[in-house]
Amino acid sequence: MLRHYQSYPIPRDEKLLDRLIMRLQFGAGICPICGSITIFYKFSENLRETGTCIVCRSTNRHRQVAQVLLNAIAEMTGTSFSSIKAFAQNHPTSKSLIIYNTETTNPLHHQLKNYPGYLASEYLEGKYVSGEVVNGVLHQDLMAPSFANNSIDLMLSSDVFEHIPDPYLAFSEVHRILKPRGRHIFTVPFYQERYRDEIRTILETDGTIKYLLPPIYHGDPLRPEGILVYVIFSLEMLLKLSDMGYQLKMYKLHDFLRGILGANAIVFESIK
Repeated sequence: MLRHYQSYPIPRDEKLLDRLIMRLQFGAGICPICGSITIFYKFSENLRETGTCIVCRSTNRHRQVAQVLLNAIAEMTGTSFSSIKAFAQNHPTSKSLIIYNTETTNPLHHQLKNYPGYLASEYLEGKYVSGEVVNGVLHQDLMAPSFANNSIDLMLSSDVFEHIPDPYLAFSEVHRILKPRGRHIFTVPFYQERYRDEIRTILETDGTIKYLLPPIYHGDPLRPEGILVYVIFSLEMLLKLSDMGYQLKMYKLHDFLRGILGANAIVFESIK
């Protein structure tokens, strides 16, 4: 019975409701992104990446980030919102936030894109310089972003940093561009039972790639071939970010009425 009090490694207790929804392959509730009463469908064993909202097409992982973002907005502005859509449409102009999203294709972007002070970018190709706009899309290399010091209130990234050759350089750059008490809300692949990061791939100084483990590619909306994984994170990440000066929060979420299920619903919040 003591494992119910265990903090780390994180217990992976499966909830009966999760198993039922996986069997039915759908659930119902209120989406924290679009705010609709909706159906979340096509749940699979990979709960984190499935359960699509029939209205805004968000997945479980998108809704996890949205839930933590809504909590951060409430703490930073003193005003609570039921969904990202409600925030974008009814934000208090006297408490505007500069919000930067590292993606331009996901449902969070589509709800936030008309919000004043919203910025979004993609990593396009190494031949471009951070800050360039290519075919209407802002290019940013997170290891050398073009934003000024202390300029961003909230930054969002969802499964991005594992694809960066030097992710801790990128985390340090995020610390530079965040305003004091600014927040980086993010997800990354995270081993819940390990203590050291798994370095899978190294980018050598001459530009060649060295594979320490068999290469893994994740799906990417801009790259049909997928995008290479350099690292899978663990508890080591929290220690390194703390050493950079962040206050770290690690959330394990579960709210079936918001379409957030599974033992891997983990979101991180770094506060400068």
